[in-house]
Amino acid sequence: MSDWPEDALMQRFSEATSSEGVMVFAEMVDGELLNVGRELMGPGREMADQLGVSLTAMLIHHDVGSAPQDLISLGADKVVVVTDPRLEHFTTLPYTRALSDYLMNVHRPEILLMGATTTGRDLAPRVASRVDAGVTADCTKLSVGPFYHRKTKTVTTHMLEAHRPSFGESKLACIMSNPQQLWAPAMATARPGIFVAPDSDSSRTGEVEDFTPSWSEKDFDVEVIDVRRGGGERVELGHCKIIIAGGIPCGQTGFREIHELSESLKSKGIDAEWAASRAAVDAGYAPSTRQIGQTGQSVRPPIYIAVAISGAPQHMAGMKDSARIISINTDENCTMVQSSDAAIIGDYREVLPSIIEKVQSGFTFGL
Repeated sequence: MSDWPEDALMQRFSEATSSEGVMVFAEMVDGELLNVGRELMGPGREMADQLGVSLTAMLIHHDVGSAPQDLISLGADKVVVVTDPRLEHFTTLPYTRALSDYLMNVHRPEILLMGATTTGRDLAPRVASRVDAGVTADCTKLSVGPFYHRKTKTVTTHMLEAHRPSFGESKLACIMSNPQQLWAPAMATARPGIFVAPDSDSSRTGEVEDFTPSWSEKDFDVEVIDVRRGGGERVELGHCKIIIAGGIPCGQTGFREIHELSESLKSKGIDAEWAASRAAVDAGYAPSTRQIGQTGQSVRPPIYIAVAISGAPQHMAGMKDSARIISINTDENCTMVQSSDAAIIGDYREVLPSIIEKVQSGFTFGL
């Protein structure tokens, strides 16, 4: 039974905004399609099917190579391609021009999804400002649903429901477009690793459309002279078979033991790494490059070991899809323990040395 009265005025979001379809901005770097673009094709395709509309992907680069067909294989019905020799490296103005020109002059979708990468976080608000839209950032779940506005007694259906942690990351908020001043597209960004890329189907067919924006010379006022990547201790945790993550109660001593467990597993040929919760990072026990969660990395390893982590929504968002979760905690009622496949209820200071000893004797968690 619906939550709105029978005399409520019904309107579909796409009809109210003269928009149609779902679009994914698929980011490319150095001629390669980033994984986040592939991952967003999953929720993009699901929502397009639910809405009964097409899914479009957009590529902006100097040379897209085989990326259009890759995106069609992942579920795109159409791929819009913007190419120009000056687009080898991302700069804000030309990318904003390309995307906003298409949205305003060719096709305005109901929903636009982008990765919450360095590029996406720069581009999304710029485009939103140009097309008079709004952006929900760092989403952990994307779906469509209705919204009832009690004051106007209006039900707007088929709206983007963008879910993200809020209130100090203790709550999960659902953000929807302003029901009184509807805008399109409804925009959202998601961090890499949040969603799972759909299976590729090479038999799928789709349309590839070339688009040339109305370039202005001012769009290219900024010229990239050189790009140098490096520095920092960035560790890509997405490939690991086992991740051992520590919470703030571990302190420096506990993290030394977590490091030792990680190294012991590596010595046995297991691809293992250590990580940390945001609270532990904020306390200085680990660098931000090893943070797991909504504002860190999102992972789904075969085995995730959570040491003294209570299970805040922000952290759970980054590892909840792990194949097997093992928790070590003194609180048997905490969220992490309740969400685990296996739990050791006890003090990590007593548990970790025992596990390290077993690993050194050959135990590798079944891997």
